[in-house]
Amino acid sequence: MLVQRSVRWFVLSAVMLMLLTIPVAAQKTETPQGTVSVCKEIDDDWKCVGESSEWPANTNFNVLFVNSVPVGVDFIGIVFHKQGTDGKDVAFINEYQQQMDPKYRKYATVGDNFKLPAGTYSVYIISWGKRESLVHNGNFAEYFAKTTLKVK
Repeated sequence: MLVQRSVRWFVLSAVMLMLLTIPVAAQKTETPQGTVSVCKEIDDDWKCVGESSEWPANTNFNVLFVNSVPVGVDFIGIVFHKQGTDGKDVAFINEYQQQMDPKYRKYATVGDNFKLPAGTYSVYIISWGKRESLVHNGNFAEYFAKTTLKVK
């Protein structure tokens, strides 16, 4: 009787572990699913007003993220890395955690929260659970969206 319980417990534990490790399609971000845009503002119809991939130095901007499918996570991150001359991330600048309903596909900042000094930057939208918490190397392999922003 004790052996049967042990076997049942082992099988149940193994099945639960397998179910926990199956990725949810909306969270799988190996292939980018969305776009991130830098804008002067975002209108009521989720349109990027004053969108540009080049921005004046130390001038406020907003970010619009639009994904093709629901994000499937409670928190996204907006992460900024400075790029080197080879286009690779060389310096961590900052990251911002944003709460988002897992069934939503869009997120916009308001209030001109961001501004950067001159340089070229990678702007990533990531699942917050995949952020780099100890060492910020950048060059993310998994993200929802990425853009390059040139600040002059």
